[in-house]
Amino acid sequence: MNKVYPPLDSAHAVNGHLLESMMQSTQNSNRRAATILIVEDDQSMLDGMNDLLEIADLGYDITVLQANDGRMALEVMASHEPDLIISDVMMPQMGGYEFLNHVRANPEWIQIPFIFVTAKGEEPDIRKGRLSDADLYITKPFVISELLTLINAQLDMSYERKEARQRNIESLKKNILQILNHEFRTPLTYVTAYYEMLADSLTEFTDGRNYREYLRGIQAGCFRLTHLVDDFIQVMELRSGEAQANYLANARPLHHVSRLLEQVVASYQTPNEPVRYQLTSDIPQNLPPIFGDPQTLIDALERLLSNAIKFTEPNAGRINHISVSATVQGKDIQIVVSDEGMGFPSHMNSQVFEPFVQYNRGILEQQGAGTGLAIVQGIVLLHNGRIEAESQEGVGSKFIITLPIYQPQKQQESSALMKGGKLSATVLVVEDDRHLLNGLEDLLTIFDGKYKLKVLTALNGQDALDVMKQQIPDLIISDIMMPKMSGYEFLLRVRENSQWLHIPFIFLTAKGEKQDEYEGFRRGVDEYITKPYDSDDVLRFVEKQLDKHFHNQGLVAQSFDQLKRSIINLITPDFRTPLASVSEHSDELAKALQDANTDQDLKHSLRGIQDNSLRLTHLIEDFISLAELKTGEAWTAHGLKAYPLPNLGGLLFETCQALRQRPEAAGWHIDMTTISDMPTVEADWSTLQEAIERVVVLSIQHSVPSARKEELTFSLYNGKSSSIEIVISVSAGLDDQTVARFNEILSNDEPDLLQFPEYGPSLYIAKGYILLHKGQLLFSRGKQSGFHFAIKLPVYQG
Repeated sequence: MNKVYPPLDSAHAVNGHLLESMMQSTQNSNRRAATILIVEDDQSMLDGMNDLLEIADLGYDITVLQANDGRMALEVMASHEPDLIISDVMMPQMGGYEFLNHVRANPEWIQIPFIFVTAKGEEPDIRKGRLSDADLYITKPFVISELLTLINAQLDMSYERKEARQRNIESLKKNILQILNHEFRTPLTYVTAYYEMLADSLTEFTDGRNYREYLRGIQAGCFRLTHLVDDFIQVMELRSGEAQANYLANARPLHHVSRLLEQVVASYQTPNEPVRYQLTSDIPQNLPPIFGDPQTLIDALERLLSNAIKFTEPNAGRINHISVSATVQGKDIQIVVSDEGMGFPSHMNSQVFEPFVQYNRGILEQQGAGTGLAIVQGIVLLHNGRIEAESQEGVGSKFIITLPIYQPQKQQESSALMKGGKLSATVLVVEDDRHLLNGLEDLLTIFDGKYKLKVLTALNGQDALDVMKQQIPDLIISDIMMPKMSGYEFLLRVRENSQWLHIPFIFLTAKGEKQDEYEGFRRGVDEYITKPYDSDDVLRFVEKQLDKHFHNQGLVAQSFDQLKRSIINLITPDFRTPLASVSEHSDELAKALQDANTDQDLKHSLRGIQDNSLRLTHLIEDFISLAELKTGEAWTAHGLKAYPLPNLGGLLFETCQALRQRPEAAGWHIDMTTISDMPTVEADWSTLQEAIERVVVLSIQHSVPSARKEELTFSLYNGKSSSIEIVISVSAGLDDQTVARFNEILSNDEPDLLQFPEYGPSLYIAKGYILLHKGQLLFSRGKQSGFHFAIKLPVYQG
């Protein structure tokens, strides 16, 4: 028989026999840790709850934090973030609802499960608590075992959702790196490989040289890289707001919209080439004017048409159709680009406009870098418009651009106002009673709240799973008792799928006993509503769950967007210089070969291609390395490659030998002091060696030149606090500006590398590689002259 929690004045008198089956097992060392904050003004109840959680086996190693009211709880949370909060409602200083509002207002705490446990058990109190931002509202007296089960369910759901989000982010990071590696290194290979073949061909002067083909390969690589770099810079400008100034400088009333659209379509109609697709248009003459920049609008339309062609594969016996149409819709012009290509699932409709997001990248490597649609959306937003995608896998895609008609007497509306301030949300309703199903569908469809709701329906859990395979909803409302598959089994199947785990789930059922409600929350449902229901309450619960859902999604998107922005910002205009030089020298070489110019001319052009190809290679390798550090992939790789290294002196000796052969070290004396036995460190030989080489090359390149032969010396010390120090001593000096910049890069976690592109990325990579080894990179000037870098590494403790 379940025991009800004792009165407040005897809260310590917990029946030990009842909890015997729930005692902690100290033998399980793989259990997750969880911190629970209890906020209660009755000290005896607070101590009783504390004891209860500490002795109960919830499957977690529990740490309990205590507070007597909301204000004290906020002070506790400022230094110790809990994994779950249990709070009373009526408390001095700050009550439970005010405390809850403070918790939900903090983006860092928005996802913490919050449970009210209170004596306020009247119907209006329960309704208020259920409609608040709390996850559960439990009234005293409560059943101990049920409370513990619900706490366990909340912790499990919270951890599972966190892990699913982290897996999703890791997958996106890997996708970004796959894109960067393929899209940058492939055209770079064209440039370097074709250069080598061209140089060999010209050196041998054999008949039938294919130098024109080699030059075309170099030019193709340059063109692809230039296009890629320009796209990255354009995304950066659109997201930073820099593109807004360019738009305002070039935007004007466009009175010939029909002609502009027709010109874009005509440029893609190629009657002399093999028929892969049929491009048609339905563009009325004399479309009303819009306000905008014609060049960027053309860019957006060309990108959409290029995508439509790229993803429209020829089918035997059938020509795929691509169409461009335009219509007037009230105060807007709507431009639609549609195709019969391979399409993508409808749940990708909004994601495809994010940088680096692609569908089936592993299969469809021709997609590019995933920046095209992000640029299209950015351009449309500049024009106070919006763009939407509709697609079905295997059927085709449709992209709809909506632009406001120009009204000179009125200020152009912002894109936010055009959208009416409403977010779109998709709700899946699962109910076997058709009359109730239709009633709920109507209720949600006509709801005039903050969300514009699209409603999907299913008659049972099995049908609902089929619907979700086609479109992932933002919220699920389901009955429990249904044929084929019950609501319980449907909920279980949803929670088992990591792609659906984040979706809030509401039971709307005639099972109205308190035990039924407990069973629903025990199984992981987010809300439980009993029939007959109050329509206003249902809509409030829908808004509450959608608010929480989109807030959580926004935090994840914001975190990932910061990562994408930091990677995009690594692309600097410096890439354009060697690209332009390679292209220019290859043009010169083609002309020199055609005009039979001197060997000296040929060598000059070849040397220009070689030098700029090497510079381009270094820029791209640095870019990929920085991206690996920022995404965390470098840490994963390091964990696989690092091993105990007893011979750090051997690594330094090999590094010293390699550096002496580098052209940058010409005129320098590089040496190392005698090294005695040193403790073992855990290291990845190649990464640590690269970090040291980068530091040395930067030291040589940016030191102040002098008439004497400068020296650079490696020393190895067995430092204090179980560490080893590699000290690089340089006899040359550094100017004050370089010293300041070195210190800024080394002391700042996220320095602005664009401020010093000549050495910022390389020094940041060296610092990052040393951090992989749990070490530090330090810099200081010499007491009298010169300067020092010190690499501090921990001694291996294994």
